[in-house]
Amino acid sequence: MTKPLTRQQQWRRKNPHRYLAHLYVQAAKRIGILTPRPCQTCGAEAEAHHPDYNKPGDVQWLCRKHHRQLHARGGHGA
Repeated sequence: MTKPLTRQQQWRRKNPHRYLAHLYVQAAKRIGILTPRPCQTCGAEAEAHHPDYNKPGDVQWLCRKHHRQLHARGGHGA
């Protein structure tokens, strides 16, 4: 009997292009290609937002609050 997939595993299978974009950012930060910057809106510590998942290195830096607000308004990646 196989073990059911976790929610995270289900998301990764359903959204491979998004998952690969996230992996790209993690690797780029680790090797120094991308350097995290403060939130573009408020200057707080930020995380990467992909306006277009087909361009994984093209990110906006937004704090968690402003990132969630952007997604709530429908500003998610393509």
